[in-house]
Amino acid sequence: MFAYQIVDHTGRNGLQKTELSDPVPGPAEVTIDVEVAGLGLIDALWASGTMPSNVGFVPGLEVAGKVRAIGDEVTGLAPGDEVAAILPSAGGLAQIAKTQADYVAKLPTGMDLELASVVPVNTVTAHLALTTVAQCTSGEAVLVHAGMGGLGTQFGQIARLLGASRVDAVVGNEDKRKMATELGYDNVYLRSDLASVPENAYDIVVDPVGGEAAKTAFRLLRSGGRHVRVGNASQQEDVPVSSVAHWLENKSTVGFNVGLWISVHPDQGAKSLAWSLHNVFNQSIRVDLTEVGPIEQVTEMLAALQSGRTVGKLAVRLS
Repeated sequence: MFAYQIVDHTGRNGLQKTELSDPVPGPAEVTIDVEVAGLGLIDALWASGTMPSNVGFVPGLEVAGKVRAIGDEVTGLAPGDEVAAILPSAGGLAQIAKTQADYVAKLPTGMDLELASVVPVNTVTAHLALTTVAQCTSGEAVLVHAGMGGLGTQFGQIARLLGASRVDAVVGNEDKRKMATELGYDNVYLRSDLASVPENAYDIVVDPVGGEAAKTAFRLLRSGGRHVRVGNASQQEDVPVSSVAHWLENKSTVGFNVGLWISVHPDQGAKSLAWSLHNVFNQSIRVDLTEVGPIEQVTEMLAALQSGRTVGKLAVRLS
């Protein structure tokens, strides 16, 4: 099979097409003939060397395609099934991907493979983070940083599905502020004017950005509030937090890494993925797939992701 591997860390030229042996599933694993692979910022960071990875590493955390083969212990899946999958160890930018059966879900009948390919990471992350560590409940107020990013849009919509009474966003520019209003956020603030975000107003602050977003989170939370760290898109240095402030103000900081979470709670992976696919397919959750290109354009698309020029999700076709 062909795959796009990290061959060095010199930027866009660090990702090159190579030939690899076809993977074989272990007892609890599935191999998938990849039709479409979703792209995320972390793939761009791996390709550029900003995020450490070994030479020979194949990026790609989410795919859609058809089951190629299953391990002896796998039930509920069969060769030929159309599926979407989470790949915690990556490997999606390849003709054939391999992952645990616990991270694979069948597509609803009639669901488009391109759309399905960009559901596994962001929608599942938002669903599991809000229902586990954040414990979002009806009537709460939620603020989402990078609210028009591929991940942020999912947090905003799922918070609303879970009963949040107020869902606000922070975005990077005026164009994104207009789009965020159209998506249904109640209030939208610019990242350049974080001082305008009301203090003591939110039960949950979702933070995939870090940097200034992390520094200001505590003043935005009301008593009992949770600052949920789900990324560091700003690529800024770590932000120290005060354990005394956590105690005195009745506030908490929680982190959520979807790959690690489902490795510890494997039963939740396929369940959340199936829930996410169902709700995207029936249009309860909108996923904006803004560009699908051939795999030969993957380096240019990853460069656009890293520069922050994109809105919504990107995917590449491998078939």
